[in-house]
Amino acid sequence: MDKTEHNSREGGARSAAFRLALAARLKGFSAEISAEAEQTPVRPYRPDRALFPVPELVLFALREGMGWRWYGHGEKVLWTVRGTIDGQRVAFERQKFGFTIFLPKDRADLKARVEGQLRAALGEVETYLSEFAEAQVEAGEVVIANHFSEFEDRYRFHRELADAAHRFKLEPHDDIVGAQGDAATHSGFISRDITQRMNRMATVQREAFFHSTAMIDAYFSCLEHRLILLRAFTGRPFGPGEVLKLLKMRWGDKLKDVLGLPYSTEAAIIIRRMRRIKERIRNPFSHGGVENDKGSIHFHLPKIGMIPTNFTRFGDSIRFSVIPVGADDHAGVCETFDALDALLSTGALASPHEFVRWGVDPNFDAAHSAEYAEAIAEGPEVVDAFIEAWSRRWENFQNMDF
Repeated sequence: MDKTEHNSREGGARSAAFRLALAARLKGFSAEISAEAEQTPVRPYRPDRALFPVPELVLFALREGMGWRWYGHGEKVLWTVRGTIDGQRVAFERQKFGFTIFLPKDRADLKARVEGQLRAALGEVETYLSEFAEAQVEAGEVVIANHFSEFEDRYRFHRELADAAHRFKLEPHDDIVGAQGDAATHSGFISRDITQRMNRMATVQREAFFHSTAMIDAYFSCLEHRLILLRAFTGRPFGPGEVLKLLKMRWGDKLKDVLGLPYSTEAAIIIRRMRRIKERIRNPFSHGGVENDKGSIHFHLPKIGMIPTNFTRFGDSIRFSVIPVGADDHAGVCETFDALDALLSTGALASPHEFVRWGVDPNFDAAHSAEYAEAIAEGPEVVDAFIEAWSRRWENFQNMDF
């Protein structure tokens, strides 16, 4: 027996075992619909979404596993599968507004049974499909949803708040400004109003710091996602296992894969600044205050006091200043992020960026990689046409306008 025949027999045995296990889970479910059952009035309801988060697995279980009749696209319907339970007509549909179950009008008691048996059956489906799913991932026959706009919006949201907070200035009140323009005092004491204003300024600076660090964290998250999408849209094919390898890469390695080596002088400067932001600001606040150069650790020097383990390098620590990220730090970070954004959206990455920006979900298989490469090679007009056609298909699917 050769390997192909062996694999075929093994696959057939697994398939047969799967169907037997499924039939045991779905006892009473049948593909047969009598003429009498066809006349039974049914009523639709939508189960809790959490019960069947992937309705397509229900279709697989009933159509492939149980041999139920199914129907394709309808008015605001993606698919329908029909059969009986103990001779009672039932149906399941993937509609625009959610997964829908149809039960006989006078059999509300079937609801709990149908949900319970189907959920148990889906466990068998997942076990059966797990090996195939892993093989598809290994081969790169996968799609990754494009959430760039969501990540970008989160970053921009925090950046706008940080910008506003860092720009905030208190205007001095006329009645507390002296003749020389300095803040006036009463009997040698700072007035209550001045104290309140100083507290207000300190609060705003603290808020600016919070928004800046949230902005930085959001940008790095966006960057990780963006680089995965850009790599797919460059059109360079993936070898076996390379998609998983890409997902596991650190952002610096993803940059190397997307930009290619050696870096230009401009790119090298930008990436060096990005690494400094990561080491000095992002990592300490993302990893519980731990600094890689031990700046977060102090040792006790007898008769002297507490000394930072990184000694004079503590002057570069995020904790050296009362406000860890001030206006100047924020401005420098934003300048670096803008420079990297320009690097990732111009030149050879201009067209891949358009795919990313307009929300195209990338396929990582060889055929789609070739399509992206061909569109890019033919120029911006062809890329725009590709995006427009993809968007129409996406909208039709989301609205189920077939």
